[in-house]
Amino acid sequence: MSSRPSPLPPNALLLAPMVGLSHRPLRELILGFGGCDRVYTEMTSAAGYLSGAPYDRYFLDTGPEPERTILQFYATDAPRMIEAARKAAREIPAAGLDLNFGCSAPHIERSGGGVSWMKDPAAARDLVARVRDAYSPGSLSAKLRVGYDDDYARLRDFCGGLAEAGADWLVLHPRLRSEKLRRTGRWDYVRRLKADLGIPVVGNGDVRSPEDREARVRDSGSDGIMLGREAVRRPWIFALIRGLERDPGYRMTVDRAAVGETFLRLLEEHLPPEFHISRARRFFFYYCDNLSFAHHVRWRIQNAPDLKAIRQALAEYFEEVPGDREKVNR
Repeated sequence: MSSRPSPLPPNALLLAPMVGLSHRPLRELILGFGGCDRVYTEMTSAAGYLSGAPYDRYFLDTGPEPERTILQFYATDAPRMIEAARKAAREIPAAGLDLNFGCSAPHIERSGGGVSWMKDPAAARDLVARVRDAYSPGSLSAKLRVGYDDDYARLRDFCGGLAEAGADWLVLHPRLRSEKLRRTGRWDYVRRLKADLGIPVVGNGDVRSPEDREARVRDSGSDGIMLGREAVRRPWIFALIRGLERDPGYRMTVDRAAVGETFLRLLEEHLPPEFHISRARRFFFYYCDNLSFAHHVRWRIQNAPDLKAIRQALAEYFEEVPGDREKVNR
């Protein structure tokens, strides 16, 4: 296939779309550290957006840096996705739009969205072509899994159709629809797709450290790496990776208490009160892994009734374990 100019910088770092997590407060926290090239919104229903769903303005808020932010939609049919793309092109400043062909949540799959598009390569290719015509302000990408069976030729043909239809890049989570996180991903498929397609291929999954990222890029030749939950655990990980690229001896010191407080402040600034406690609990479920007595403070936060109680739990923890507050990260 013929190649075309890459819409991604070399060795790109991307923040994954994560329901309940990749909202503006988390993205703003991560972008404040630096190092991340593209961030994604939470996966949003095209049909819900068209119907004026009450909370979609929060799901599709592309601040603080629209020029780095990708809108991610899932759709169960082509007409509504195409209309949503046209509407987004008019209304929402963003770096691009991403089509979800990988979500395997049962209610999404049963409705005909997410990974179910991989059952019909012709329909998926047609959707990409028509969305490409409808959405002109930025890039068009797609995020997907290996599919329903371990057949590389089938995956290659599916992805080739998306590339020919106008996708600027693909993100592959190299597991089957049924595998979840039970095994290491098929990163050789990332390598093979990169060789077979004329567009960038980004790998997603199995990266918990800068060393993991380096190994995945080295082994697969991936054009970029997408991080999800590890970026929630360590919102500074993109900055750490970039620092180590410049200087193998790079170290960064992070005030973990200040990071937690910044997240809570951003939550209050950018999301409605009815989202506060659920989003805080979800963030700190992962973030507490940085702490020596993670189970203790995580339990307190998961059972906290409001943000005031979460702040109190964090303040008391860092008073009791002051050595956990500032840490040198590598």
